[in-house]
Parts: sequence; structure tokens; C-alpha cells
Amino acid sequence: TPLLHILLYLLYLVYLPSSYHIIILSHHRHHQIIDLVKTNMKCHRCGGTETETTHDSRLVCVLCGCVLQDVNIVSEVGFTETASGAAALSGQFVGASGVASFRGMPGSTRDSREVTIDSGKRMIQQLAAQLKMSAHHAESAQRLFMLALQHNFIQGRKINNVSAACMYIVCRREKTHHMLIDFSELLQTNVYVLGHTFLQFCRLLNLHLPIIDPSLYIQRFASKLEFEDKTSAVATTALKIVSRMKRDWILTGRRPSGICGAGLMIAARMHGFKRTMKEIVHVVRICDVTLRKRLIEFGNTPACNLTPEEFESMEIEGECDPPSFQRARIKEAKEAEALRLKNAEALAIENGKAIDEEEEGGGSSKRKKKRKSADDDDDDSRPGKKRKLTKKQKEKEEAAKKKKKKKKNSKTGKEKKKDDDDDDDDDTDEEEVISTPSIKGQGKQKEKQSSKRKGKNP
Repeated sequence: TPLLHILLYLLYLVYLPSSYHIIILSHHRHHQIIDLVKTNMKCHRCGGTETETTHDSRLVCVLCGCVLQDVNIVSEVGFTETASGAAALSGQFVGASGVASFRGMPGSTRDSREVTIDSGKRMIQQLAAQLKMSAHHAESAQRLFMLALQHNFIQGRKINNVSAACMYIVCRREKTHHMLIDFSELLQTNVYVLGHTFLQFCRLLNLHLPIIDPSLYIQRFASKLEFEDKTSAVATTALKIVSRMKRDWILTGRRPSGICGAGLMIAARMHGFKRTMKEIVHVVRICDVTLRKRLIEFGNTPACNLTPEEFESMEIEGECDPPSFQRARIKEAKEAEALRLKNAEALAIENGKAIDEEEEGGGSSKRKKKRKSADDDDDDSRPGKKRKLTKKQKEKEEAAKKKKKKKKNSKTGKEKKKDDDDDDDDDTDEEEVISTPSIKGQGKQKEKQSSKRKGKNP
């Protein structure tokens, strides 16, 4: 071991700067380690150069006792003997990040926290390089990653998602043109999972990020749509359309990609470029339904009625109602109209029922009268049954009977007179012709009359 200490002493003398002087003694019980002594350090109070380090690693002036440095970390390496007699390093190297490690040295171990920090920093640097972001953005994201590590936010989550969330927070603060879907494409993860991680991290740190301005992405999307020399002109027109949408409350509560897609499509048509909806959707990365909705909402504003020259030259004062407010009013009007129609139908049904009931009542009364008349006729036709007549009917029948009697009486009077005259003429003849019947003929006539009375055939 003494030879090993000597070799190490020579190595330290070669590699350490000349301003430091190191004395290494053996690690036996009766020996002590002498700390670093900075020889060229001057005291700011007395101007003395003689300094001394205490047991707690403080640098103190020997003349006045002023504490020149109050640092508990020293650049000293200790050695211990293992069971096999080999020398092993004792102590740790603390870097600028505050993490202690021995990288690549035999007998050293790495903590899981250190591994997490290294992998997080590496991922942040890769994302910054792929998205062409500056080193300033990467350093800010690394500090956010350290905060996430201190709050145990990484537990149960992927380091890649946490690193991307930190990078996106920096992009939102610095107002760059990067979107969350860009990070999801690089990491090949679901954008909704990444967005959930981002929102949870913002709630944990109570971060209030600025609202995204769609104008940040106009130039980026316009360059991808290949407008050639008119890229800047199309972009400025699209920015004007976006500002008009913002004034008409179309931008509020909407994602910036849909607003940018609608603005670029209208601007391209105004400048004579026929860009299809499929091309816009492919560049802006939205659904065609979303793009169609933004176009319809802009079509309901008065700015849609202007020509391209008028839109470029003049500005419309005032603002329109938000699209959600307009839809609510239209829905209320439809509901009111439906309610009015429903009430009218109900009223018509009630009136129809009343009319039907009246008609049924009238028809039933008529039917009853008809039935009564038919019953009366049946009663009249039946022998031994008398009809129930009203007073008027009785009076009519009595009057008819009287007339019949008068006619009969008049007829009978005339017939009697004729009969009397005929009888007087015929009496003489009958007396001559008719002879008196015999006793036998009288008996037969009596038998016939008796059989008729008993109901037997003669």
C-alpha cells in the first residue's frame, strides 16, 4: 500500500494545477488526511495570504480568523481496502448538476435517480436537435425536468412523455411555431396521452401558459403548401383573415390548426391557387369536417360578402356574435316553432274530436228516431199490440177516422136507398121461386155451423 500511495501522489501532482498542494497520508488509525490548502488566497480584511482549512472544510485566514470560503465539498478522493486487499475508491465526485457519480471507474455504482436524469437530458437534447430548437430552450426544459423529478412526477410515467411535455411548455412560453403533434410524431406516441401528461404537469406546478396564437403557424404551413413566390402574400392575407376571425369570435375556444387551415384555404383561392381540402388537411393535420365547419362559420360573417379587393383595402367595423351564440338562437327558434306546431296540432285534434262527438251525437239521435219508427211499424204490424202514440198522432188518427166514418156514412146512405128500391122489386119474384127448405137440409146447415165453431173441417 505505501507504493500505491506514492504513485497516486505523483499522479495528482502531475494532473492537478500548481495552485493546489496535496499531501496524502496512509489511512491507518493513527494518521489523518490533510485537506487542500490554497496557497495564493488573500484575505479581503487583512490582506494575509496564510490560510487554513478546518474540519468542516472552511477556508479561514490564520492572521484575522476571517472565513474566506464556506464550502463543504472538497476535491479529495479517499481509498479503502476491500476484503481481498484491493484498493477501492471512497467518496463521490459532485458535478455542476449536483449529482454525485463515478463514471467509468471500477468499484463505482450509479443511482437510479442519476440514470433517470441522464436519460431525461439526453431525450431533451435529441428533441431539441430534431425540432431545430436552440440550446436555451433545451436548458429550460432540463430545469423543468428536474422539477418534475423533485415532485416525483416521473413515477408511473414514461421519461419520453415527461421530456416532451417539458419541451412543449418551453415552446408555449417562448411562443415558437412547434405543436404538440410534432412531439407525438417524433416519439411515436398518442397525442392525447402526451397532452394528458402535459396538462397534469401544468396543474402540478400551477403553470399559467399564454393562449396559442394561430398566427405563429401561418408561415410554417404556407411554406409547406408551395405557393412559390407568393408565399409571403398568401401568408399576409391569411393573417388578415385570422385577425378577422378573431374579431368575430370564431377563434375563441378553437384549436389553432383549424383556424390556420381555413385562413390559408381562403387566402389561396383569393390569390388564384387551387388548393384542395385534402391538401390543406394533410399539411395542417386536422379533419376535413373541422375545416368545413370553420369555413361555414366564416361564411356567416359579413366579411364573406366582400370581394378580394374590398377585403384587402377596407376594414369592417364591429363584430359578429359568436358561432355558439348564433347556433343557440337558431336552436331556440326551432324549438319555439316546433312547440307552436305541436300546440296547433293538439288544438286541431281537440276540435276534431268535439266535432266528431257532435256528429256522433246527432247521428245517434237520428238512428234512435229511425229505430223507434221501425219499432213502431213493427208494433203496428203485430196483431194484438197497440202503438204508443203522441197527442198529435192521436189527434191526426182521430181526425182521419172521423173522415173515414163520414165517407162510409155517406156511401151507406146512398146504397141503402138503392137496396130498398131493389128489394121492393125482387120480393115478388123471390116469393115465387124460393120454396121452403126441407127438414133434412136444415140439419146439415146446423152441423156445419157447429164444426166451424169447434175448429174442425166439415
